[in-house]
Amino acid sequence: MTEQRAAFDDLEFIDALLNLVIPPSVDGNLPGAGTLGLAPIVAAALRADKLLGPLVEVGAEAVRAAALSEHPEGLPAMTSQGGTELLKAQLSAHPVLIMGILRHLCPAYYQQPQVLEAIGDQPRPPFPDGYDVEPTDAELLGKLRARRSV
Repeated sequence: MTEQRAAFDDLEFIDALLNLVIPPSVDGNLPGAGTLGLAPIVAAALRADKLLGPLVEVGAEAVRAAALSEHPEGLPAMTSQGGTELLKAQLSAHPVLIMGILRHLCPAYYQQPQVLEAIGDQPRPPFPDGYDVEPTDAELLGKLRARRSV
């Protein structure tokens, strides 16, 4: 890991950071976000985000620098407890860091088949099969149609 790379270019660092933001569940059913290969997606989304991206980048750079001062190989080599403590120590100076990451991480994370299966959903897009919809009351539909003709 070289220090000259920007934090968003250091995908090992981003994976480690994502695992701190959404860690694996204790029972092992839900994977940590950093184990799903989402670093390039999240980094690209943050680069494109003109509002949150720069704020997250500054915070990520601070976390990365602090991790490198704690461990020669940085955040990826630290324990999850050590990484969590280090991240928490940076949040007062970079309060938007987690929110900015989550803004782009959650949609990517909850589209992953392993995550969908673990939360009891079907690992497929909602369309074209769609979701089961309860039958509607025809009387309610009649009221709507009557409104249209007024």
